[in-house]
Amino acid sequence: MKTTTKKPTGAARTPDAALADLSLKNDTLHRTAEAAKILGLTPKTLRQLRCDRAGPRCLKLGTSKQARTLYRRSDLERWIVENAHVVGGG
Repeated sequence: MKTTTKKPTGAARTPDAALADLSLKNDTLHRTAEAAKILGLTPKTLRQLRCDRAGPRCLKLGTSKQARTLYRRSDLERWIVENAHVVGGG
């Protein structure tokens, strides 16, 4: 008896599919200084958070020393929501 395997319907998984969540539709990219201002931080603090892997998600464009670090506006907003703590109140 011959068995056949069914191919899944829909789009095939490609290496580019792993980058699907990096869509820039309706999103703005910000350099470190701009992103820091949006977050109310200094660029130095934002760089330190990035090194500690504690800051907002960022994108690296380019290679090695020439890579540019950019932040999507939606990632900055998500980081604010995820790291907000209500203090005081009544």
